[in-house]
Amino acid sequence: MFHTILLTQPGPQVSSRVYYDFDTVAQAMDRIAGLYESFLQRENPGMHQIQYRAEDLLQFIDSYKEFVALVFEPSSQKYIPKDKEWLKTKLVEHLTRQQQRGSNPSSPSQQRQRFPNQHPPSYHRSPRSQSRSRYNNNW
Repeated sequence: MFHTILLTQPGPQVSSRVYYDFDTVAQAMDRIAGLYESFLQRENPGMHQIQYRAEDLLQFIDSYKEFVALVFEPSSQKYIPKDKEWLKTKLVEHLTRQQQRGSNPSSPSQQRQRFPNQHPPSYHRSPRSQSRSRYNNNW
């Protein structure tokens, strides 16, 4: 869809700032889920499969000091800033769309499956591929 730059700062230290560069908003949404999954793997190193609810993922985003995106708008030729609330809305839409389609995301390692009788939706993923990221202390 549109070029997207994801800006994150997990903690209060400016040195924790990281930005990620994506060709599409969908790729950025996959990376956000991947950040949470990496967190879960660090917290639970013995787990081979990860299951989580959308609510848990959204709380993870809120735990960051900064979590915003810059999304390129072709008509104005500008990057439009998007806040945490926009990201959370788009993330839920993205994950729900993937479940409804029942199709594979970009690669099998990024596949999500819905588990019956769970609301809000929960997700199951294998370890994911890496995205491009850069460290930057001056944004």
